Amino acid sequence: MSPRVPDPDTAARMHETAAALTGAGLAAQVNQTQGVLDITASLSQPGGKTIEVIVDEDKYVQISYWTNPAATPAQIAATIAAVLAAIATKE
Repeated sequence: MSPRVPDPDTAARMHETAAALTGAGLAAQVNQTQGVLDITASLSQPGGKTIEVIVDEDKYVQISYWTNPAATPAQIAATIAAVLAAIATKE
């Protein structure tokens, strides 16, 4: 079975998204696995752990980050709520 060929419009959108993430300071690249596209991006933080982002061609986005070890439960919850609020107002 031969790999699926990505849709040209989808491929263009994925490359535009990766370029925008790079412009925002992340290291981003488009990957193709058996014809399925995704973007992996990361943001290194001095003295901290890297924030990682995955965007797939269906527009599913996953963001992973490590909290500060000294953060309280309330601070962790507030950070998550702020991120979700930013996402909700942009859509």
